[in-house]
Amino acid sequence: MTIPSRAAALIALFGVIPFLRGWAPTGLVLRQDDGYLRVSAPNLHFLEGKTLRRLQDGAGLVFSLQLSLSNDQFRTVSRRQLERFVVSFDLWEEKFAIVRLGAAKQQASHLSREAAERWMFSHSSLPLHGLAPDASHWVRAELRADDPRDAGGFLLDPSVTLTRLVEWFGRAQRGETERWSLEQGPFRPAELER
Repeated sequence: MTIPSRAAALIALFGVIPFLRGWAPTGLVLRQDDGYLRVSAPNLHFLEGKTLRRLQDGAGLVFSLQLSLSNDQFRTVSRRQLERFVVSFDLWEEKFAIVRLGAAKQQASHLSREAAERWMFSHSSLPLHGLAPDASHWVRAELRADDPRDAGGFLLDPSVTLTRLVEWFGRAQRGETERWSLEQGPFRPAELER
């Protein structure tokens, strides 16, 4: 039995649509800004689902965003930067507030979900100084959400060393920890958009 060509086209189309929805690019977008690698993840939406419910329940969450650079597809890491952000949600205004922890403390409020997600990435970078401009590199962005109460205040302590944070980041945690990871590469610093 042959299916008429119009019906076959419709069947093919409806079979492809669910696949295309799940195919949205999830990679990182890279650019160079005054000697720093800036990373954005326009298709990564982490302030939704379980994370959003926790924020709506009044929990302030600590988001740790770690950027890692490698020249050998992550067999070794040549550079690493870790930033921490405390995110809260205002139920009345349905907006997000963020405080960047550390020496360069910054904050923003009245942010939409998309603006809050972009803000965290826009306040993280890796130095490109000293890298061979034509050498291939890979970058990884790892993000995790933690309730600071689970860490006994450790995540909010501004005197915590980078080494201790990297150890914390690599350790599996109990409870509600959520993680996201994206990679991009190879890329050459000389080819990055400015």
